Amino acid sequence: MSTINSEEMNKKLAEMLDTHEIKAIAHRFARGLDRCDRGIIESCFHEDGMDDHGFFKGNAGEFCDWVMGELKKFKSSQHLITTQNSEVNGDSAVCESYFYAYHLLPTPDGTKDVIVAGRYVDTMEKRNGEWKITLRLATFDWNKITDSAPLPVADNDPRTLGATLPDDASYTAFAKIQK
Repeated sequence: MSTINSEEMNKKLAEMLDTHEIKAIAHRFARGLDRCDRGIIESCFHEDGMDDHGFFKGNAGEFCDWVMGELKKFKSSQHLITTQNSEVNGDSAVCESYFYAYHLLPTPDGTKDVIVAGRYVDTMEKRNGEWKITLRLATFDWNKITDSAPLPVADNDPRTLGATLPDDASYTAFAKIQK
């Protein structure tokens, strides 16, 4: 039976916390995109952070300008983060996060489902105790565009539908617990 001393335990706990914080950035970024919340997106990058989406290359502020314009083309979007792989070396890290991005795109021929799959390859640094992206490279593995089947919504439909900032139900829920 092996035992672990407190120094080794503290090192393992610190590594686990770093890994958790690093991986959480991709999830926060996805929420920012889906809610069109520029503040959330910008919070994922260091001030000198850069983004390379192929169609766009520039700093985080410029990326937000570009992506907000792109997201306005869609009725709604949903970014799903799946497999994540990360490596930490001191205050530097790389995290690869697989994503599926689902978009409802209005066209003259009707609404289309646009599905894009790829990976975010994030180079990160921990500065002043906080992990953030210094470079995000979006890689694209495949996509699919099909006719969309409308979500059946009646005039008196009781379901809560997703929305963007500030109208989404999640903002109300989170505001209740923030002090």
